[in-house]
Amino acid sequence: MDVYFVLSGITFVWNDEKSRINPINHDGIMKVEALKKRLERNRPMTTITIRIPEDVIEDLKRVAPLLGFSGYQPLMRAYIGQGLRADLERLEGDTISALVASLKRHGVSDEVLQEALSEITPR
Repeated sequence: MDVYFVLSGITFVWNDEKSRINPINHDGIMKVEALKKRLERNRPMTTITIRIPEDVIEDLKRVAPLLGFSGYQPLMRAYIGQGLRADLERLEGDTISALVASLKRHGVSDEVLQEALSEITPR
């Protein structure tokens, strides 16, 4: 079951099944601890230089306070984070689907696949 919550206009999603399936990306830590880690305000940061059209920056500056952000840079970080999480979720799902398809091609029965998938699915 997915758990949704909103902070500063950003919707976060936690999926227990994916956290168990992919412990490497979740550092083997519990849901609450993982969420705290992601939301920690003083996470280490690095400076980057990126070229963005001026009109896009002006739009970000206009939209940021309307969405509850202190400026356009936090809004950009939120947009990047949302896109990254969506891609990670899609790629993790693709990996499992590819594995199931490969196992079927190698003759693993649907019953065995269903049983294996049920072992990792929350009850």
